[in-house]
Amino acid sequence: MISSHPEIELAGFIEQTCLRPTTAAEDVRQVCWEAQHYRFAAVCVPPTFARLAVDLLHQQRPQVYTVIGFPLGQSTSTTKLYEAEEAAATGVDGLEVMVNLGAIKQGDYNTAYEELGRIVDAVPCAVRAIVELSLLNADERRHLAEVCMDVGVTAIKTATGWSGPVNCQDVQGLRRVVRGQLAIKAAGGVRTYSQSLELLAAGASRLGTSRGVEILREQQQWSKSA
Repeated sequence: MISSHPEIELAGFIEQTCLRPTTAAEDVRQVCWEAQHYRFAAVCVPPTFARLAVDLLHQQRPQVYTVIGFPLGQSTSTTKLYEAEEAAATGVDGLEVMVNLGAIKQGDYNTAYEELGRIVDAVPCAVRAIVELSLLNADERRHLAEVCMDVGVTAIKTATGWSGPVNCQDVQGLRRVVRGQLAIKAAGGVRTYSQSLELLAAGASRLGTSRGVEILREQQQWSKSA
């Protein structure tokens, strides 16, 4: 079991996140410092602070991601495209685009295909889709994952963190659908070391969390007691 291996380099899987409604520039500076100091894989910040994060992490290991249409996903397609192009122009490494789940609930997968496809075609950086698994049934998850594979996004993010926590069963189910064609970023309520290991074992390749530092400190405690 992966949780029996405290020596795993967990920092390289963590994307330190700062997406609170009250996020300010000082919060972003702190997150970027943490990412550089602890060698996290990336940070994820609001579009307002994307350029600041890019400047702070210039030529450093952590990548910079920002969000589009966050957290509801019900901006118009034109608005999402403009937001994506503006964010990409700051030099971020990638975008995380919230899918319009209202359209999905109506069986309208073309909206997701067209929105994501236009953004993928328009920007030079990586594009991920946020799908909010806890709000979708099995068929909706499967069809939406197939759209994501067809349209050329690089990864699926399981949740915004605003609609309940991610669980291992959801990640395992998504892994079976994407069959290694897309990366999976587990996000939403990722708070502990053991939970992080379980999500990685379930098939996640990245962990989105605001508690990366605390998770690494917990890992150190596990290592000392092993």
